[in-house]
Amino acid sequence: MELDRGLKLDQSQFQRLKPLQQKVYLAKFVVEDVNTIHEDAAVVVEDAHIKKIQKKSELSQEQLQNSDDLGEVIISPGFTNAHSHVALNSVKGLGYGKASALYDVMWGIEPSLDKSSVYKLALLGMVDAIRSGTTSINDHYFFADSIAKASSAIGIRGFIGHTVMTEYGPWTGKKEITKAKEFVKNWKQSSIVHPVVAPHETSTVSPEVLIELYEYAQELNVPVHIHLAQTQKEMDYIKEKFKTSPIKHATNLGILDENVIAAHCKVIEEGDLEILSETNCFPVFCPTTHGLQGKPMDTNFLTENETEWGIGTDCSGGNDDYDMLEEMRAAILINNTHSNGRFITPKEIFDISTRLNITRLSLNNMRGTLTDGQPADFISIEVNNSKMQPLHDVINNIVMCASSKEVKDVFVNGREVLRNDELVNIDEEKVIHEGKETVNQIFNKTGFTKRIQSGEFN
Repeated sequence: MELDRGLKLDQSQFQRLKPLQQKVYLAKFVVEDVNTIHEDAAVVVEDAHIKKIQKKSELSQEQLQNSDDLGEVIISPGFTNAHSHVALNSVKGLGYGKASALYDVMWGIEPSLDKSSVYKLALLGMVDAIRSGTTSINDHYFFADSIAKASSAIGIRGFIGHTVMTEYGPWTGKKEITKAKEFVKNWKQSSIVHPVVAPHETSTVSPEVLIELYEYAQELNVPVHIHLAQTQKEMDYIKEKFKTSPIKHATNLGILDENVIAAHCKVIEEGDLEILSETNCFPVFCPTTHGLQGKPMDTNFLTENETEWGIGTDCSGGNDDYDMLEEMRAAILINNTHSNGRFITPKEIFDISTRLNITRLSLNNMRGTLTDGQPADFISIEVNNSKMQPLHDVINNIVMCASSKEVKDVFVNGREVLRNDELVNIDEEKVIHEGKETVNQIFNKTGFTKRIQSGEFN
């Protein structure tokens, strides 16, 4: 049968096949996952994904010639921060006096924020995160579009949600619900920004809107990120109005399941932690914030009940940086100080911070390991220095010894974000300058400059 000579093929029906771009990175050690470490090895990346890990001795001559030798480093999966507010760094150092860090300090400056200030402050917070080896954040804040744009500009992976409040907050009402929903739809196809639904917490969002947002997240198959059982004020409000605890209130509304990321979960009553286990939601421990407040989430109980939990930094006012290396060590110290004998190990904390956090945030679409097909989100940590030597156990040294100074390179989706200790996509000096200018403007406008000078936050 002959093809009709008059027939013209529609070329638009055929995809142009582009050759996959392959890159090879050499390192002294490559951490595939918490249990698998390769020495004198290479990570092979095709476009935005991990292709494989190979022994250096197995590479072809062509691969060796075209490889990028990162030096005497550990290549490791990057860290995921399961709960952050990167643009809330403006109140750094002000959360330790008599004023409430949340209700007086944070809520005091937030009405003066706008999309421009949030963008600039978000970039400043992201620099801190990236420099300490974080490749993904789970961020909950106002002006989510600005945070998403900052994430895209600097190159960090962002699970981002627009904060919704119906009570008390600087911005409330139906307009904020619409913004939150539009944000999810507008960013759903991004390769680096993953939108989430972000109701603030049970005492600042009405039951009707909590249910509405939960159902919307289900419809679009995105996570819900909420503060839950965070403060005594929340507990008192829910007790007075609904005669129960915040966690039981959320359960009664039917809004807790495996797709819910619940930050804090520390102001509780009998039976609350069992509900977290039964619903399989993902409670997030913020060790520094919880430790400073003297009331940590009961990670020991959750572990004993085989309930997964994550780790996040929270934000300034409760924790004054976005450093996951510091947070991992704080998690071990606080968990084990309150332990009944079942101590958590550096390897377990590493597994939470690399694998489990992003697995739960991505609804099981990402694994946080350097295995075939996974996003090429990885970091390099220098080992020839006094912090990292002697090196007997790679994972233990990462968790217990490394600092942001040892983080040399950061890659997200196979693209350079930090290279040889230099940020690739932004001008760091400009970000710092504009961040300082923005804070000065906000503090002058809100009267915080005079309040600081008067010693109110000492």
